[in-house]
Amino acid sequence: MTKMMTNAYQWVQKPHDDALVGEIINQYGVSRLAACVLQNRHASVTDSIGLDGEALAGLLHNPFLMKDMQRAVSRIDRAITRQEQITVYGDYDADGVTATALLYLFLRSKGANADYYIPSRADEGYGVNTSALDTIAQGGTKLVITVDTGVSASNEIAYAKTLGMDVIVTDHHECGEVVPDCVAVINPKQPDCGYPFPMLAGVGVVFKLICAVDGDLALSESKQYFPLVCIGTVADVVPLVDENRVFAALGMKYIGESGNAGIGALLGELDAKDKKITAGVVAFGIAPRINAAGRLGKADKSAELFICNDRERAGVIARELSEINTLRQNIQQQIYDEAIAYIEENQLQNNKIIVAASPSWHHGIIGIVASKITEHYHRPTILIGIENGVGKGSGRSTHPFNLFEALQSNAAYLTKFGGHSLAAGLTIDAGLIDEFSDAVNTYAKSVSGDSELVPMLTIDALIEGGLPDVGDVRELSLLEPFGMGNPAPVFACMGVTALQVVTMSDGKHLKIAFSDGKKRSEAIGFNMGQLADRIKTGEIIDIAGTLDVCCYKNSESVRFLIRQVNFTMGGAEREVRRA
Repeated sequence: MTKMMTNAYQWVQKPHDDALVGEIINQYGVSRLAACVLQNRHASVTDSIGLDGEALAGLLHNPFLMKDMQRAVSRIDRAITRQEQITVYGDYDADGVTATALLYLFLRSKGANADYYIPSRADEGYGVNTSALDTIAQGGTKLVITVDTGVSASNEIAYAKTLGMDVIVTDHHECGEVVPDCVAVINPKQPDCGYPFPMLAGVGVVFKLICAVDGDLALSESKQYFPLVCIGTVADVVPLVDENRVFAALGMKYIGESGNAGIGALLGELDAKDKKITAGVVAFGIAPRINAAGRLGKADKSAELFICNDRERAGVIARELSEINTLRQNIQQQIYDEAIAYIEENQLQNNKIIVAASPSWHHGIIGIVASKITEHYHRPTILIGIENGVGKGSGRSTHPFNLFEALQSNAAYLTKFGGHSLAAGLTIDAGLIDEFSDAVNTYAKSVSGDSELVPMLTIDALIEGGLPDVGDVRELSLLEPFGMGNPAPVFACMGVTALQVVTMSDGKHLKIAFSDGKKRSEAIGFNMGQLADRIKTGEIIDIAGTLDVCCYKNSESVRFLIRQVNFTMGGAEREVRRA
């Protein structure tokens, strides 16, 4: 693997096996450009190329390979037959809401006596709580099925049993040393589970459950469910490989055919009803609206949106979610500005892990702010909102630092915690935050090196002799859907000469005309206008970015969209090493 050192990022070029690249070219009839990218992708990406509908769905694994699945199916079948009250206990983020709606809709379609419960983030916090279980039991529930939560709620689930309720846990978060003692725990991350793909989102786990309960869920029936599974999967930023790739691909394919009034209303809000739906539309259009409602204590609105059959009502809710999302954006920016100022003032960016807290930070918003701060400093970040002496925090990490294990190793300071390697939540006594910060940083120093804090940009292939043609770039769509675990391929033009550097849109965007000595090409850097003054005409530069096809006035052309520019180490000064 070739490493190219830039001013801020380490560019890592994936190696290419010419023999394997040749085999891919012959097998799929693609260009060398696409073949180079395909060679380094997850096997499930290559295996699914060219498959559609039934064939793609046929790649899904047998749900009964998952531990406890038969026990869960038997208990659900009994509840449906006896018309026992079933309550789906969900979570308030996009994964949890779609999982809740999915299971509720399925159970109702099977004639079950079912309802659902989603806790208030503001009043109840994350996960299963005893007060909610009291309310559910008083309503006559005999079976509780958790979705996207529950694997760390052993005490609460034991309490549910004292209330006369059976519990089935479906979850995808990391398991602690003890799992709940209940009817069944459906979680592919259980150490003794053995399921072939453990990286499902919560909604994916629920889909496996309904496939098992149904016994023979044909594609014609599951079309209505795939869009919900797709939304939750993409929103939870799990790797879009293996089953997750199938869920995303079929969800986007059938999203216009689902008949779900809520999904249709959201697409209308995004003006995307007649447009190609991509993972980007889901991740940056649909998911934020659902998550915003959960962050600000209105997750029930999102659940109602997906469950209601009234298109007029769905339209009203979709517009309300857009307004909530705008409010979320404003609060998020305020917290981000305050957090950056606090971090800089206290020089927390020099720590292995950034831990910051404030009583003015909305604990429903800090998770997404933590993500942006992690991206800004390339440090695992935990932000904590304090209220009445209690801190509720959200953390985001950088690969390969495992944030869940860091919290697990410092559990003595925490009242409650949960999550996975890259994202986690916690509750802590406000008086212990400083001690916790010291302890978790001591832990980080003991398990990680400085190299883990250097951001990397992976280069799929080098481009030489000018940009590829439209046909070659279109072939890259074979790899879609793009997302976590299967990102849009990044290419690099190394040692090219900057011929012209200009800005567009009043200095907001950057355009660079460059040449490799054979052909003139252009690259666009959206929101990179500030770099224009730092790149001199005639300077040797390296440019990394993605490729797409731009259609303008019935004419198609290839665009090179800039991700990074190395303008200080070009030519002979560039350091190229073999890993």
